[in-house]
Amino acid sequence: MLLLSKSISQLLLPPGIFILFGLISLIFWKKGWARLLLAFSLLCLWLLSTEPVRDALTSPLEFQYPAFNIEETVEKRAVIVLLGGGVQENAPDYHGSDELSRFAMMRTIYAVKISEQTHFPIYTTGGTPLAQNVEAEGDVMKRWLIWFGIDETNIHSENQANTTWENALLTKNILDEKYINTIVLVTSAWHMPRAVWCFEAQGLTVIPAPTDYLTKQTAYDIRSFLPRWNVLDDSSQALHEYLGFLWYKLKHPS
Repeated sequence: MLLLSKSISQLLLPPGIFILFGLISLIFWKKGWARLLLAFSLLCLWLLSTEPVRDALTSPLEFQYPAFNIEETVEKRAVIVLLGGGVQENAPDYHGSDELSRFAMMRTIYAVKISEQTHFPIYTTGGTPLAQNVEAEGDVMKRWLIWFGIDETNIHSENQANTTWENALLTKNILDEKYINTIVLVTSAWHMPRAVWCFEAQGLTVIPAPTDYLTKQTAYDIRSFLPRWNVLDDSSQALHEYLGFLWYKLKHPS
C-alpha cells in the first residue's frame, strides 16, 4: 500500500505529471487542446526549474519556524528526535553497506551539533519504507551518531516507522515510558511543518530545529531564471510536502 501511494504521488508530481501530459498531447496531437497542453507542460517545467519559483514554494514551508535557539531550551528537560530522510542502498563507497541519504546526513550532523550544545539524548526514528532487505534508517543514523562521537548510551533507536505519522506515533510510545513530553525535533526545514503537526497531534511539546534549507539565501542573477534539474527536484520536493500535508490532515483529522 505504501509503495502504491508513493508511486501515485510520484506520478502526480513533476516531472512525472508533465511527461504524462506530453504523452497525451502527442497521442491527440491533431486536437487543438493537445498543443496547448504540451505548451503548458513545457512552461511549467521551465518555471519550476528556476530559483524564484522554487523559492516561492519552499519559503512558506522553511520559514514557518525560526532557527533553533539553544537559549530557549537549555533549562528544559527534553530529548532530540532525529527523523530519517532516506537510505542509500548498497553504497559503493562504503563497500556495499546501506548509508544515509543527503537529507538524512544533513539532519544527523545537525542533531550532533545540538546534542553537543545541550547534552540532550538523541532518539532516532525511521524504518524501511520501501524495501525490507535494507538496514533501517533509525539504525543507520545511530551508527553514524556513534561515529560522530555521541555516546551510545545517549542514543535510542526506533526502526519500525515508515511514515512521518508513524515516526511521531512510535516515538511518543517510547517517550511515554520515560515520562518525557518535550522534544527538539530535527528534520529538513521544508519537512518541518508536517513533522511538527504530526508530533503535536500525539500530545508532545515540540521545539523545531530545522536544517537543510532549499531556499536561496543570496541575490538572484541571470542563471537563477534558467532551468536546472536540481532546482526542479527541489520544487517537486516542496509540492510533495504540500500534497502530503493535505493528505495527512484528511487522513488524521484532529
